[in-house]
Amino acid sequence: MKRSSIATQPCPVARAAAQLVDAWTFVILRELFIGNRRFEGLRRQSGMSPRSLTLRLARLVEQDILERVPCADAPAFQEYRLTPKGLDLWPAVMMLRQWGERWGGPWGAGGVPLKVRHRGDDHALRIDLVCDTCREPVQARDAEVEIAPGLQRARARLAARVTETTRRKPR
Repeated sequence: MKRSSIATQPCPVARAAAQLVDAWTFVILRELFIGNRRFEGLRRQSGMSPRSLTLRLARLVEQDILERVPCADAPAFQEYRLTPKGLDLWPAVMMLRQWGERWGGPWGAGGVPLKVRHRGDDHALRIDLVCDTCREPVQARDAEVEIAPGLQRARARLAARVTETTRRKPR
């Protein structure tokens, strides 16, 4: 399925994934969240080719996740800043980092290579999901999903299309 098709599905997960594109986007977001805002710094710390980085940054600007602004100390240069929409990705990036700490190792003698501290409190920062209404911690098994009728219809159409395509293919 093409990204453009995913972007129009009546599903917030699909639409968000279509905007964020791929794993490199999260590497760029990591760098921006740790304060690396200039193209050359992003290129050096991500290891991306200039063309790949340029394309992804342009897409993030187009999606209103980033904005280009003149550098404060060198106005002839541009830097990338997270917009309010981009800043709203911070919890997702933090949760992905925590998942990576747990499942992405082993990390060796130095431990986890990227640590985040709670500013002003000087302790490691961990993010937990908490219900906005009752303030209780929540995990996957604490949630019940209700699929809206429009999404149910879209899922049925997609399943039928995939089934039909599978039947037509020779084995």
